[in-house]
Amino acid sequence: MSTISKILITGGLGFIGHHLAIKLSKKGHKIAVLDNLSRPNIIINKSSETKKKNYNWEYLDEFYPNIEKKIFDIRDKEKVANLIQDFKPEIIIHSAGQTSAVDSIENPSFDFENNMIGLFNVLNSAKECHFITDFLYISTNKVYGNNENDISLVEGKTRYIPENKNFKGFSETSSIDHSIHTPYGISKLAGDLYVQEFGKIYDMKNTVFRLSCIYGDQQFGIHGQGFISYMFLNASSGKQIQIYGNGKQVRDILYIDDLSDLIERYLSKTSSLKPKIFNQKSRVYNIGGGINNTISLLELVGRFESILGKKLKLEFSNWRLGDQKLYISDITKIYSDIGWEPKITPELGIEKLTKWIETNKNLFFN
Repeated sequence: MSTISKILITGGLGFIGHHLAIKLSKKGHKIAVLDNLSRPNIIINKSSETKKKNYNWEYLDEFYPNIEKKIFDIRDKEKVANLIQDFKPEIIIHSAGQTSAVDSIENPSFDFENNMIGLFNVLNSAKECHFITDFLYISTNKVYGNNENDISLVEGKTRYIPENKNFKGFSETSSIDHSIHTPYGISKLAGDLYVQEFGKIYDMKNTVFRLSCIYGDQQFGIHGQGFISYMFLNASSGKQIQIYGNGKQVRDILYIDDLSDLIERYLSKTSSLKPKIFNQKSRVYNIGGGINNTISLLELVGRFESILGKKLKLEFSNWRLGDQKLYISDITKIYSDIGWEPKITPELGIEKLTKWIETNKNLFFN
């Protein structure tokens, strides 16, 4: 990455894209964010009136007016191509798309159009532009499906535990076959493979980051996506917390500041590599908190109870289709390549997130 780069972030008013835009703008880069505003960050109920707002839009307007905002849908091929030609980004970070596995089951067509057609429009336009030096695709651990055939587990009191004591997490070579993925997992996997293939065939410098659970301040969690913030919102407002399955599901979690630091560092570290050299090694990485930053749903509830000083009400329901009983990222490869590892522990990260929600209750409860 040159001293000052032009960077286009799709989905740039979403949780991840918004944070990346701020991080990279602070480093002096010229940033444009593209979003269709399909999901308001805040829904405020005042008496009988419901008002929808986009907190991230207003936040960037107030504090980072130098970040350009482009509002249209990535499914519009012509507008995507025109934006790339007009803005001429050196780097594209593709974080746009449909993000809920649950919603993808209910509406697979919407998921496909956003995660496949939308990605293809951006990727294919990037392929034609000599000025683009890096294409970073934000993928997901859901490409591995429910992985129940790939690991033997022991059921503990509050979590599932790998039978193999030397288990470090799922690596980038873990199986993507013979499991249930949900349409979301399949659309992200197909996009993941397209990005890899375009890199090899068209001499593009493409990278795939398969993310585990990302959380942090300014996250407006909803049912089916952003579970830590969503569960705490319910807990702090006195609502029941819905648990699908037995609550012993384990995830590695990564605070958004750690992810932002990683992406800025990665782009800087690989900026001098030419595509042919770059593509000699597969640039696919599992990104998350890793084996040292894990939590189960029951353990998360326990942490909320300590923070709030009260017992929380739980309601258990059937397992969700394709849910992973345990997913932990093996982050050995990214550490080996650029020396990155998470700094923010779950204890600190959850405290930071819950404090932000408590401080900004006016955004959620009226």
